[in-house]
Amino acid sequence: MKVPLAELTDRMNRFRKRMDAREPGWEMAGITAKVPLYYFTGTMQDGLLLIPRDAEATFWVRMSYERALEESLFSDIRKMRSYRDIAAVTKDLPGTIHLETEHVSFAQFQRMQKHLRFTDVRPVDDQIGAVRAHKSPYELALMERAGEIHRHVLEDLVPGMLIEGMDEVSLSCDLYSVMVKEGHQG
Repeated sequence: MKVPLAELTDRMNRFRKRMDAREPGWEMAGITAKVPLYYFTGTMQDGLLLIPRDAEATFWVRMSYERALEESLFSDIRKMRSYRDIAAVTKDLPGTIHLETEHVSFAQFQRMQKHLRFTDVRPVDDQIGAVRAHKSPYELALMERAGEIHRHVLEDLVPGMLIEGMDEVSLSCDLYSVMVKEGHQG
């Protein structure tokens, strides 16, 4: 199930509004962690989501570009081999970028800085967290459905799976299998 485009657009608009309020001089944000990538693009593929203040965001995908296109309704998904590809086609990259400083490794930071040539980094983790904390009707419906699946598995299916003397590893494997079959992402 793809995240609806209207949902992705609303999330991006709320992020920009929060950045405008909390970081008035911001010019660009970059996101690389899988959960925030999924939140803003509808896919978890390896890459960099660049969100300029005054232009459309672009998701640059390094791995599984075709899968990103299949999974997501995000409007601008592009393939990259390295950050060099971004620098080659992106004009006027700002000197300051807002990054997930809690998630970006030093090696990844150095690769970004080498090609994107920013001189200053500001954290964006709190802004992303605050936007993600607000749940839309779409997200609430998904959470309710997940709760229904968990209730069904734990109350209806697990009792029939329990065998006297069963070890925890076997139960864990069986439970994981049932959860995936019932719709858990894995």
